[in-house]
Amino acid sequence: MAEGLFQKMTQGDEASFDVRSAGVATGGGQEPSKYTLDILKEEGIDLSSNKSQFLDRELINWASHIFTMSASHLYTVHKMFPEASEKTFLVTEFCYNQLIANQDVPDPYGGNRNEYEHTRNLLNESLPSLVNFIKTNI
Repeated sequence: MAEGLFQKMTQGDEASFDVRSAGVATGGGQEPSKYTLDILKEEGIDLSSNKSQFLDRELINWASHIFTMSASHLYTVHKMFPEASEKTFLVTEFCYNQLIANQDVPDPYGGNRNEYEHTRNLLNESLPSLVNFIKTNI
């Protein structure tokens, strides 16, 4: 979901962004959930061809910035790839809304539609400041 929302938000931006999504607790190869696809479709985003992938050293080396959805994911990335610590952040870390800043974005996987909408709303609130952070730290 975050990948699709980020791509939409930066579409047509003068800065060029290449974004990839990966997980620290996925087997890889999973399709997005029905709720993810439905909610993103309402936003004009099609991620139906996406498949989950595990975060590996190749992705770590490729990325200029890494953003995690939760503090536990941030901790895991730091433990697995300590060399990436300086470029790894919580997705809400730069959020202008202080009620959301530095909070975890819950993984709605297996939840109901309201949980997916909540995750989308948190991401939509957090991503603009994250984009600004990237632009000033390239």
